[in-house]
Amino acid sequence: MAAATSSPNNLHLHNVHALATRIVSPSSPRDNHDFSFTPFLSKNYSFGLARDVPVCNAYREGHCPLGPLCPDRHPTPSRIATATSPAIAPSSTHGTLVCKHYLKGLCKKGIKCEYLHEYNLRRMPECQSFARSNYCANGDECLYQHIPFDAKIPPCEHYERGFCPLGPNCAKKHVRKTLCPFYLAGFCPEGPKCTKAHPRFPPDEKMERPRKKSEKTEEEREAELARIREEQEKEKERERQWRSQNRRGGDFVKRFGPRKF
Repeated sequence: MAAATSSPNNLHLHNVHALATRIVSPSSPRDNHDFSFTPFLSKNYSFGLARDVPVCNAYREGHCPLGPLCPDRHPTPSRIATATSPAIAPSSTHGTLVCKHYLKGLCKKGIKCEYLHEYNLRRMPECQSFARSNYCANGDECLYQHIPFDAKIPPCEHYERGFCPLGPNCAKKHVRKTLCPFYLAGFCPEGPKCTKAHPRFPPDEKMERPRKKSEKTEEEREAELARIREEQEKEKERERQWRSQNRRGGDFVKRFGPRKF
């Protein structure tokens, strides 16, 4: 009987059971993988903390001095808010661009506006004149962002996969990057911050056929510039009318005082 218990089959089953036990319920602490997104998960989604850990009271009130080192949970504002108190701090709901109506004093949404209500040159909205024709009459004095046209061109999926049949005549951008070996293997710990290429491999039937660049004639460019100048003049005229109306309203208040309702 002793020989039967120590047979190769029983020994193999014992090894498999021991391996499965270590995988399902490891006795040693798990390896601390230092991924680039680990701090983000720990800070914003309480990743790694048990649900029975209480929510930090200091974080509820707006600030916790311990930050991500706090042993209590720091849930996102959407998880803290309830049906009776859905209010969230304005700074957490605002977008990343300055409200163009706020710059003119015409925004009616107030703190409910999804855009920023502040004077921040780095977060100004895009200049529409420059976006349409790569030209702005205000030049460097324009307060809006002048984003180059090339920066908006999407990358070519065919070129990212290794070859584009149109070459330099392709309407999309051809960016030379070294392929990330970790991404090709299935997982890159750097994620979007990786400096190497992470190409997508959609099915061939879903890939868009490459298109050639559309070159405009000289007459078309001149007509477009004329239309843009006309729109700029109309915009300036509307702004002059708005300023004159505000000036007349201010003169009325100075002469007769604020109206009482």
